[in-house]
Amino acid sequence: MGIPDVDGQNLAQTLAKEMKQPTRIETHSEHVSRIATPEGWTIKDYDDEKYHATPRRKMGTVGLLDVDSFINYVKRHNIAKDTSIWCNADYFNGKVSFTAILNDHGASADAPAWRDHLAIFSPAFSTEWFRWKEKNKTSFTQAEFATFVEDNLKDIVKVGESPSGGQMLEMALDFEANQEKRFKSAIRLQSGTVNMQFVDSEDAQTISKMQMFERFTIGIPVFWGGDPYQVDARLRYRQRDGKLTFHYELIRLDKVLEAATKTMIAKVNDALKLPFFFGNPFAK
Repeated sequence: MGIPDVDGQNLAQTLAKEMKQPTRIETHSEHVSRIATPEGWTIKDYDDEKYHATPRRKMGTVGLLDVDSFINYVKRHNIAKDTSIWCNADYFNGKVSFTAILNDHGASADAPAWRDHLAIFSPAFSTEWFRWKEKNKTSFTQAEFATFVEDNLKDIVKVGESPSGGQMLEMALDFEANQEKRFKSAIRLQSGTVNMQFVDSEDAQTISKMQMFERFTIGIPVFWGGDPYQVDARLRYRQRDGKLTFHYELIRLDKVLEAATKTMIAKVNDALKLPFFFGNPFAK
């Protein structure tokens, strides 16, 4: 097929007239049609939005670092009745995140939306929470445990019968002082303490005594910048060949995380007063 001698302005129109035309064979809806095109044609979409002064609509995903920034961003961009807040919480595995869908579907059938303008906030855990959780159930030698207690003494709080920070420090120093001696025996008392005896390897008649607390309590923030929460812990020991090792077990961390998360949820709801859901907003 030859190309007629035409000027550039009319070239596209002339080519279109010479070509075979696509045929509409079926219409599914107002927006969707099925069209048959001649063999060898390639269809491409071109979007020149990036050349416009402004985009056609708001879209995008932002990640916020603290709850106040999350609240302020949502306040700035939320669409009345069409913005929703989601909390995806896995307390057992220690995972919490918030997602605001700023252009969510409306409540009525005639209010669909693209759901692609998002604000995401995953609360950062505090240094104290990370430090104690990292060493949870980790085996310590006597000297290692003493050092750990000294380094984190400010986190230990006295609640009821649990020991104070000073009492825990005294216990830690006793551990350190007896680290080279051989463990002999332990007697568990009704007060919740264990009386331990150590003997000198060179003089079996020389007996040293010390007291170990079976439980203690720490008061630490769960999230960065948050309020402290009470976490109870069991202190356990094992002996092998006359030497002791220690570890602590933090009790029901999932419940402590749940309590801290509920406090944050209440703050978000009080500030935003938007539809709130627990779950994954984009689950397949």
